[in-house]
Amino acid sequence: MDILHNIIPESSAVFKQLEVLAASTQIVVFSGLPGVGKSLYIREFQLIAKSQEKVVDVIQWDVARKAFETEYIQSHFPMGKGTVHNGLKLIAGSWLMDEIDLWLEQHRDTDRILLIEAPLVGHRFIELVKKDVHPDLEAVLASPATKIIMPIPTAEVRSKIEAERIRQVDENAKVWSGAKPSVMLMLWKMTCGIANEFGKDIDMSGQPPYSAKVYEYVFSNILKHRNFVPLIIDEVYEVPTEDESTLHKADSIQADEETANHYGKMIVEHYTEEQIDNIVSQWYLS
Repeated sequence: MDILHNIIPESSAVFKQLEVLAASTQIVVFSGLPGVGKSLYIREFQLIAKSQEKVVDVIQWDVARKAFETEYIQSHFPMGKGTVHNGLKLIAGSWLMDEIDLWLEQHRDTDRILLIEAPLVGHRFIELVKKDVHPDLEAVLASPATKIIMPIPTAEVRSKIEAERIRQVDENAKVWSGAKPSVMLMLWKMTCGIANEFGKDIDMSGQPPYSAKVYEYVFSNILKHRNFVPLIIDEVYEVPTEDESTLHKADSIQADEETANHYGKMIVEHYTEEQIDNIVSQWYLS
């Protein structure tokens, strides 16, 4: 991929911020709520890193977690209709932390970058931001070498994203790409509920209006043990139709079946379903 194919203009503050991050970090985590363009910024970051002659290894939640849908794991933690079992979330997270440790053993002294797409919401790779019991790994994840990047659209940009999502995705669609409009609203209301637990006083009687400040406030609390980089998005980028599908593609590192089942057995043997559900329900308490 050539840097000239970037969608975000080189003059943009977002582009310049991504350039600095590509030049100065070893582990880069893109996170945040659905519908904020994470796939676009991940793609742009990879192009920028390549222009700096850096190799980028990728672990992407939506791709990596599918490796854990083995027959053995499904027999204990079956997938629901469009939902990921809480047990599978713990399995994937346990694998991720060991995979990062292994990657560091192999590449710590190189200029390679490990790029992780981690939604965090609902305990999706949330292990990244918890204080780890492994001191060496915690030291890396808490250091300036690791950054958690979160695209945060302004209210104006968010309203345009919502309008475009309504235009693109029918609520009754059986097959779709990205979060449905109703899911975006539900997750925003959940975010506001967490904000209230952290000290805000947002009216929850209806659908709370989107606020970039509330978004940043909530995740600055969740990410208090990590180097949090709010990527403020104040403009809408034109994505060519032919590039839409490529935004959701990445050659993600995955576990093989034997490895997946190894982590599955660990979770099955150490936790009851009640314990698993309790852990997942408190995902935002770090």
